Amino acid sequence: MFIVALLFACITVFFDLFPISYTSFLVVLLQLSMNIYSTNQTITGRATITLYEFDWKMIEAIDQEMRKRKLTCTIVVGDSTFGNPDLFYVVGANIARGGVFIKIKSQPPLIIVSNIDVGSAEKGRVKRVETYSDYEYDRIVMQHGLAKARGILYDKILRRLRVRGRIGFYGKTDLSQGISAIDFLRRKKHKVVGENTPTLLDALRETKDETEISRIREIGRRTEKIVEQTTQFLRNCTVRNKELFDAEKPVTVGMVKSLIGRLTAEQNLINTNGLIFSVGRDSADPHNEGRDQDRVREGLPIVFDIFPQEPGGYWFDTTRTYVIGKASDEIRRMHETVLEAQLLALDELRAGVDGGTVTERVCRVFEKKGYKTPRDLAKGDVEAKTTGFIHSLGHGIGLTIGERPSLSVITHQELQEGHVTSVEPGLYKPGIGGVRIEDAVVIRKRGIENLSTLRKDLEI
Repeated sequence: MFIVALLFACITVFFDLFPISYTSFLVVLLQLSMNIYSTNQTITGRATITLYEFDWKMIEAIDQEMRKRKLTCTIVVGDSTFGNPDLFYVVGANIARGGVFIKIKSQPPLIIVSNIDVGSAEKGRVKRVETYSDYEYDRIVMQHGLAKARGILYDKILRRLRVRGRIGFYGKTDLSQGISAIDFLRRKKHKVVGENTPTLLDALRETKDETEISRIREIGRRTEKIVEQTTQFLRNCTVRNKELFDAEKPVTVGMVKSLIGRLTAEQNLINTNGLIFSVGRDSADPHNEGRDQDRVREGLPIVFDIFPQEPGGYWFDTTRTYVIGKASDEIRRMHETVLEAQLLALDELRAGVDGGTVTERVCRVFEKKGYKTPRDLAKGDVEAKTTGFIHSLGHGIGLTIGERPSLSVITHQELQEGHVTSVEPGLYKPGIGGVRIEDAVVIRKRGIENLSTLRKDLEI
């Protein structure tokens, strides 16, 4: 009786310290017993069983989202983890040929991959790894053809795992192939359901844990080295007739981009989606990447927006606006106003705050100085499409640079601790140029942690 009471007390303390569900607790107990059994088998010299290790925090997070959506099973698919943030997130490793991730409610996950990708898959967080060969996928392809094989494979997996109930499908695959496979599963009486944004994977990826934040912080540190080395190169150039020269060569946008590309590679990062180094009038278009043949000139605004990615993983995003030599009064005024707006936003952002409300306050800063904002566009002012503050205040940063949260006057979303977002107010004037300043920040309970440490000087 004493032992039972002691065990009950220990379990009560455990649930006080670790707020997980009883189902996840049972899974943890099962894992511990398997570890103990495995250890005993090793010591006694008998065959060691294969352990299915797992990240129980991830299991609990997925289970919570599955309960909200009344899902029995979550499936994430893709031909690769590269360019497939949902699959990369749940697997936690780069798998060149992708795979099929399956998570049944209250059970450890499973990943099914090609035979040659087993080693890569085993480096991730899902340790129960099986292969397509285990499901006779080659025979399925030979008998039914590649076009029908995926649907048949998914059906075979679900039947072998005895999945009943609602199934959520996620990941990145060819749209037509995905629809065909899902139609096949529905004909086989599987209850595959869709959902609006935010999806289950959107919700899971939306907030970052300290490990993810640490990775983004490190990418930021390396990114800022690239920016500092690039600006130092520009400082070391000479000016002749308002044009920059590196020794005897005129400095062009293409030359600077080549330098940035080399520096990015040295930091083991990739400019997956390119970069922005736009000069003069081109900088009035927020996403104008800059024309390679343009020469870099004194006195013109340069919007330098760099958003590199670690190979197959997390991203960073930062922007600074520079002028070689002396800026015009108009560009200087725009820069001062953008900086004022950004500092206001950085001061107000914290967990529990509405991102749209902060964006509205940024708009008021601009409007008081005579600049147009999205609020003017909403009133029918078509000029606000191209002049003034013409985009959102920020976007989420993680396995993409366009995920939740969104800071804008259109989407009102309460910020959560662990959100990583850009804060990038800007002003643009066609025919003159643009100014944008962007920091990447972590939302904390009482404010923000700014991951961007670059100076915000205009003139270099």
